[in-house]
Amino acid sequence: MKKIKRLPTLLGLLLVLGAIAGGVVLIKNGPDFFLKASPTLTPNQIKITNITDTSFTVSWLTEDKTSGFVKYGAEQNLSFTAADDRDQLSGKTDNFNTHHITLKNLKANTAYLFKIGSGNKIFDSNDQPYQVTTAKTAKSPPANDVAYGTIVDQNSQPVEGAIVYLSLANASPTSTLSKASGSWVIPLNLIRSADLSDWANYDKEASIEEIFIQAGSLGTATVVATTKNDSPMPKITLGQSFDFRKIAEVIPEEEKIKMENQATESSKFALEASPSASSTPAATADKELKIINPEKDEKVNTQKPEILGTAPAGKTLTITVQSPATYSGTVKVDSQGNWKWSPPVNLEPGEHTVTVSYLDENGQKQTASHTFLVLAAGTNELPSIVATPSGSATPSPTPTASPSSQTASPSPTPTSTTSGRVSMPSTEGGVPDSGYLTPTFLIFIMGCSLIFLGLFLKIKFKESF
Repeated sequence: MKKIKRLPTLLGLLLVLGAIAGGVVLIKNGPDFFLKASPTLTPNQIKITNITDTSFTVSWLTEDKTSGFVKYGAEQNLSFTAADDRDQLSGKTDNFNTHHITLKNLKANTAYLFKIGSGNKIFDSNDQPYQVTTAKTAKSPPANDVAYGTIVDQNSQPVEGAIVYLSLANASPTSTLSKASGSWVIPLNLIRSADLSDWANYDKEASIEEIFIQAGSLGTATVVATTKNDSPMPKITLGQSFDFRKIAEVIPEEEKIKMENQATESSKFALEASPSASSTPAATADKELKIINPEKDEKVNTQKPEILGTAPAGKTLTITVQSPATYSGTVKVDSQGNWKWSPPVNLEPGEHTVTVSYLDENGQKQTASHTFLVLAAGTNELPSIVATPSGSATPSPTPTASPSSQTASPSPTPTSTTSGRVSMPSTEGGVPDSGYLTPTFLIFIMGCSLIFLGLFLKIKFKESF
């Protein structure tokens, strides 16, 4: 009988000890037990682009929309954190499928370590941080030379937040994000050579450009073009592949301008109907006067932006930038209705107004104008939209040499044209420093419940005897 009376007490003690043991296990592994990393939040297709002596960009995809950040530093403690480029611009954290983060204000020729943050998890490369070395300081970059265009979905709607990867032969890969209007801009003159020792050397008329558009769940697109017809490129539609190399070869540029300036209505019709001209965009001479870049109220982190736009072909435009000094110039619209112009000197930080105008056939002045903001150099980590690669402030890995590689080297090195598409797998490397209260509460409640259960069984057993 005594053994029977002691059974509930022993059972209660065993339950309490079991609760304590379970609590220790859960406290040790609680966050991982309750908050396992979802495969839909795991970074995929990690790429490194825009490597310079002071910056570089890391980008990746997640199946579900989530926040993204990078923890980085020149030491193992990774004491710095940077948010997505778009979060830097908006001042708040948002969720995306495509993630694009650029580190700025880094030291030249310095090795940086980093890990990728996705949602509430940290990812690395097989328990090791990714590593990349910045380039050596180079001389002043060449004159402005940009590639730009527009991305639309299959319903012809502009695509925002698509990552545009551009590769040139013997050059380090570069990237940018498309804006709300679907437009994108990449400054070719700021691309580094494959070995990062100097600016990339390319032919401004004949070099081949390979472009890969990654828009996450909206799809992808691939483009092959030449440096001659990349400003702007024809419209790019997701889900398709394009070869724009032959567009610039149909009619020489000088001949097209001459034909359009001298054409009568009948000769214009003949030109549009001719097989040789069918590859050029229709009605280029009737393009609306528009400033494409910088966009209205856009924050630009370069003091010498490339101003881009459209207008009727062959027109001579007067361009003025005001605040507080005034800079002006003229530019002729090309045969496809596109133009670009840069200020003669660096603009002062602050708000600027750009005005573009021309006289139409009736002598009426046509004008387009809006304001944009030039940020002070070195005082912020906002991305440069025009004259430098878009980004915020965070380090990232450099792709491995082979596009088919399936593992990431702990210390990758930059490669050439295909390296912009190299993907590096990630492994879960822990959680952010902030803790999780949910496991603690659950463990506390479980322990208390088991203690009261043991006492209840003991009392009931005594009452029954």
